[in-house]
Amino acid sequence: MVIGIIAAMEEEMLLLKETIGCDEGSVKHGVSFYEGALNSHDIIVCSSGIGKVNSSMATTLLIECYACDVIINTGIAGGITGVEPKDIVIATGLMYHDVDVRAFGYAYGQVPQMPRVYLPSMPHNVEIKRVLKLLGYSFKEAMIYSGDSFVHSLNQITHMDTSIPCITEMEGASIAQVCVKAGVDFVVLRYVSDVVGTENQIEDYQAFEKEMANRSAKICVNILKNLE
Repeated sequence: MVIGIIAAMEEEMLLLKETIGCDEGSVKHGVSFYEGALNSHDIIVCSSGIGKVNSSMATTLLIECYACDVIINTGIAGGITGVEPKDIVIATGLMYHDVDVRAFGYAYGQVPQMPRVYLPSMPHNVEIKRVLKLLGYSFKEAMIYSGDSFVHSLNQITHMDTSIPCITEMEGASIAQVCVKAGVDFVVLRYVSDVVGTENQIEDYQAFEKEMANRSAKICVNILKNLE
């Protein structure tokens, strides 16, 4: 199996590329890719950069140039409901919180001619949950709301359902959209660095950003070592 891993931050990629035994990467359209192997799987790691365009581009290149069978997106996120800082979260679905084409009959958050909610691969989600349990990690499952804004107030996401467990970040839904269009399986893992709207949100993000990025990479490595 060929596994593509997208990390938004450089800190995450450094440990991942070291683990797969690759120091020298290749650059395609400004995105660096590192090829290696782990546990009988071919692994390609890249750092997409922040935001929907960067992550979409990296995903497209992974699929087109490396024929990935599954894409794993890992990184940090802001909690909204049902989560706390340092929680591990597996996406049950992904949506945009900043797309509005309701004037043409689409639901809020829905890109025309695309699903409103992008659903990760169930078999791969089940496998990752199995590995997390095997390794003794507790985790939560939640909806992910993605957009090109750092969400610091619930007023920014008034059209989204915040009564369910949910988190927000800036890459997941765009990665999911590319995978759905290309017919490639995907899963999204997030690690909560801060909680939206709390008094100390920015301070928490700044304090936990690198710690959670490193933790996310380490957990991703442990998952890869135990995938069947």
